[in-house]
Amino acid sequence: MLDILVDVIGPIAVVALIGWMWGRARQPFDTLSFSMVASYVGTPCLIVDSLATSGLRADGLAAMGLGATLCTLLALAAGFLLVIVSRQPVSTYLPASTFANCGNIGLPLALFAFGKEGMALAIAYLSVHGLFNFVIGQALAAGRFSLRETLVSPLLWATALGAVLSATGTALPLSVGRAAHILGGLTIPMMLLALGYSLTKLRVTSLAWPLAFSALRLLGGFAIGWGVALALGLTGVARGVLVIESAMPVAVYNYMFAARFDNRPEDVAGLVVLSTILAIGALPAFLLTVM
Repeated sequence: MLDILVDVIGPIAVVALIGWMWGRARQPFDTLSFSMVASYVGTPCLIVDSLATSGLRADGLAAMGLGATLCTLLALAAGFLLVIVSRQPVSTYLPASTFANCGNIGLPLALFAFGKEGMALAIAYLSVHGLFNFVIGQALAAGRFSLRETLVSPLLWATALGAVLSATGTALPLSVGRAAHILGGLTIPMMLLALGYSLTKLRVTSLAWPLAFSALRLLGGFAIGWGVALALGLTGVARGVLVIESAMPVAVYNYMFAARFDNRPEDVAGLVVLSTILAIGALPAFLLTVM
């Protein structure tokens, strides 16, 4: 179990460290451009590429999609209560307590723990959860909701296309599929480099509420995942993936949106890092309950 965690967290830490070293060297870094490319090009391609090659059946995709929806909405409600009690900015802390790092930590962890079936189900969870992040999370960070922006969101159409390809077993044309694979591969490194760079500007004045929000994301997400899995009657690999994905630390995308809309990105970066550090200790216990 320790080897799995080192293999998953280690590469993430190395890439973020490179971004931090770049910032400490005072080299130029356009965070906004990185954010836009990752959000509107890389992520849609990652979703389409992953779903198109996942081999998921329609019923498995639907069950995991419903589970991801319920987990996200319950996490949103729990986060809102903590925001009210703590009197922290809703636009900064609510997305961070709701949206989890189901991609660059959740996907490899699901693969190592549950094999190819777990990886495929984790992709389905990521697609639905990520769509909520791009609609609700982005609207919270921006301070406004735009129906037009939602309807033209590349992630919405990428998720729909990926689901159709997965359910029907249809493959993309070879050149298009390879292009999507290459562009999707850019996403995680770009986000982690931007996260590392942001840490050079991080100023921590208090740990009390960041710890509370990080604990909610991990422990609250774990409890929500178990509750939803029991309510839906999920067992085996499907239950394990749902619980683990729901208990992931704060998503790097929250930082990307905060940076794009200049919404206290340093605070969000601190939550990402703190919750990820805490996850290193919590994930072995979480995995033992579902494997």
